[in-house]
Amino acid sequence: MTQEREPLLKQNGGAGNAAAGAKGSPAVLPSLARSVLKFLMWAVFLTWAAGIFFYPTAPVQAAFRKWADITSTEGLITGLTGTVFLFFSGPILLIAALAYVYIFAFAGDHIQKKKLRSLSFRLWTFPVLVDGPLGVVSAVEFIGIVLFIVYIVFSMTYYVVDSVSFISKAHLPPTTRSELLLALIGLRFGSVGLFCMIFLFLPVSRGSVLLRLIDIPFEHATRYHVWLGHLTMALFTLHGLCYVISWSLLGRLIEEVSSKNIQNNLE
Repeated sequence: MTQEREPLLKQNGGAGNAAAGAKGSPAVLPSLARSVLKFLMWAVFLTWAAGIFFYPTAPVQAAFRKWADITSTEGLITGLTGTVFLFFSGPILLIAALAYVYIFAFAGDHIQKKKLRSLSFRLWTFPVLVDGPLGVVSAVEFIGIVLFIVYIVFSMTYYVVDSVSFISKAHLPPTTRSELLLALIGLRFGSVGLFCMIFLFLPVSRGSVLLRLIDIPFEHATRYHVWLGHLTMALFTLHGLCYVISWSLLGRLIEEVSSKNIQNNLE
């Protein structure tokens, strides 16, 4: 009896080990697809963010103008407006589409990541600033604030140095140089404000695919939206203030702000 039962026990054990091995070993194709999706999303986002951060530099602007000329002449998109939309909004739409596929294709992986997010949870809840105009600021929020400040300081410094170098080459009276410099700085404040508005239009709704992908709490997303909105309005205020001072020095402030001139500019 023992000899008859022994092969059966070995056969069942072998089958059990094979089943356990099959369950324990991860599938190659799903793992590869998950890695490819993550790589594509990170590559698109980092390229997009680097393009915005280094947009004031001459190489990036030259590449953007070359790409705009190619797409406009070949009729791929509708002029400069379509080029700007595709360059700055297209990557986010692509990331949202990839995030939708990733979340719904690998829902189990997303849930498991939520259970093991102790480090990210500590970064979201660890207070860095307590007493201040912004209230309680967590570590992640503080990093975001620092990154935006670095971007604004870098962009405006580059723009101011470039504007001063451009004006110094022109043979103009000192008063005219000051007025032109104010106008150029006002223009650059407006362009930096537009780039901040790009981040302002990122969706922060509760059902946003992007928030679900990176697992940002809704309360923190709304705070980011409010802070960035105030920063954008401050940049636009400086943009208008520089133009008002420049027009006042030129003696044509009333002419510029008159309703007739505004209507002609809109037309």
